[in-house]
Amino acid sequence: MLALLPFLLAAAPAPDLTGSWDLDVGGATIFRLEIAAAPDGGSVTWIRPNTFDSDGDSFSDVSGPTVSRRAREIRSVNGDLEATFDDPRPGATPDVLHLHRVDASHIDMSYKGLGTSGEPFHLARSQPHPSALGPWDSKRRYALTLVRKTNPEMTAIFKADQDDRTQYLAGKMEGRAVWLADQKRYRRTQELLDSGQLSSAEDYNGAAFVFQHGSKPEDFLKAHLLAMLAVSRGMPSAIWIAGATLDRYLQSIGQPQVLGTQFLQVDGPAATQDPYNRGVISDAVRQALRVPPVAEQQEQLQRYRDEAAKKASSQSSATP
Repeated sequence: MLALLPFLLAAAPAPDLTGSWDLDVGGATIFRLEIAAAPDGGSVTWIRPNTFDSDGDSFSDVSGPTVSRRAREIRSVNGDLEATFDDPRPGATPDVLHLHRVDASHIDMSYKGLGTSGEPFHLARSQPHPSALGPWDSKRRYALTLVRKTNPEMTAIFKADQDDRTQYLAGKMEGRAVWLADQKRYRRTQELLDSGQLSSAEDYNGAAFVFQHGSKPEDFLKAHLLAMLAVSRGMPSAIWIAGATLDRYLQSIGQPQVLGTQFLQVDGPAATQDPYNRGVISDAVRQALRVPPVAEQQEQLQRYRDEAAKKASSQSSATP
């Protein structure tokens, strides 16, 4: 009787978790949870592939045979269920599943150790007489269908960031005014990050640009990480800002940039990309990262220098 006590405590606040629940991904059932009520012997059984890998957005290396694991401990956590399963691999830590009722037909499963986002997996109540799991294709990637809402405030912050720079380049806004607005955008974007209000690729892309316009190495490193998140969540175009923020971070700590995205002192005749280690990667890799090859960068650098020289000459001739 003592062995059933953890489940008895959990069953009262969440009796509607009982039943069979499936995680279907790409037309295949990856997980099944079978939850029995305490009077029937209270248990949580996790039916799953023997091996799999997941980044939280998809499953890969999924292969059988199907294994069934019964939770050794079940407890109540604020009305939800938390089930602990022993991992048979030597030295492995237990798997802990947190189960939350969404409605009569759906539950959320948060799995400690799976994924990077901390977002739950969404399971639906199994169909009557559900079929057995598998077989799976170990070479296939099973992608989850995820809908992450874009934060409208972050969208507005990013638009303002870009609009101010357009105004500055057109000579319609002073540099100090842009800098002051950047500080406000920086602080608010950090607040949105800290409070977990950003989740979509568009959110992280906009935040990457905001922090790229910071002033410290930590700002540029943070921007780089946010850009990588944007790419991983389905925005391939964010690969450019991922490279640009890496270059800016490297130069901010006294190291050469490696892609060539940073042009310094572009308003003067001494415009330069240095320090720049052009040999770290090839132009083929630059192209994959949406960065122009070195020869095109040299042409761009020369245009900056020529434009600056013309501007200086014009100002000199206008001086009485």
